[in-house]
Amino acid sequence: MSLHLVCGDGAADALRRAVEAGVLVEKKIRVMPDDLAVGPLGDVDTPPCEQRAAFWHGLGGEVLRYREIAIEMATEVNWLHNPDASAISVWHGDSASEQLLLRRLCALLPASIPLRSIGAGSGQCRCDDRHAIAMLKPEELASALAASHELDAAERQRLGEEWRAALAANAPLRLWLDGQLSSAGYEHIDRILLDSASDSWRPVQSVIGPTMAYVDGLFVSDLLAAWRLREQVAAGALELRGDDFWKNAEVRLA
Repeated sequence: MSLHLVCGDGAADALRRAVEAGVLVEKKIRVMPDDLAVGPLGDVDTPPCEQRAAFWHGLGGEVLRYREIAIEMATEVNWLHNPDASAISVWHGDSASEQLLLRRLCALLPASIPLRSIGAGSGQCRCDDRHAIAMLKPEELASALAASHELDAAERQRLGEEWRAALAANAPLRLWLDGQLSSAGYEHIDRILLDSASDSWRPVQSVIGPTMAYVDGLFVSDLLAAWRLREQVAAGALELRGDDFWKNAEVRLA
């Protein structure tokens, strides 16, 4: 059995639309949910992955409170070492997480499992020109599939080494720019977030929105932007008021 592997539910939905449109014949899709571009990676490949799970629980707060993240991560690592598939096609666009998933597969997947690389996007993640798999239409996915290729041993070795380098760096963030991965700190996000705030009280969405839109190198989720906002409040750079963060909270520069 062969299957399609994607990063995130949005990408899986895009592939399902392609199946409905007749673009994809193989209907088996597996989702890897971890946003590998964000947070420490130290134990991500070493179950029970407690440190990385704790990071996500701290970031997500109430939203992720009931997710058994450590169990999910351990399950994914075990699957990567022993997948229930005879061949795997990995889809990746301009998302740093998708690029990291490709490299993680090359590092962990048994060499006996054929791995097809299906790439789509501009080759970088600039805010004015980027395409994650979740953003693509069925016809765009069809074009990517037509241009795909099976990775040979040398490619898998090279990409696997890039994953191991990312693990060793263990940076707060990993960026995808100009066809290369690089490391960054959270200030890469915080600069945009603070620039979006003002001396006047504004809804938190007016700060989170631009942060999601204008950070180069990775796709910033609403949860990640909200976490960085709360961290800047704790650091004294921002002030926050309101009893419901997502409904009526407001923020301003301290």
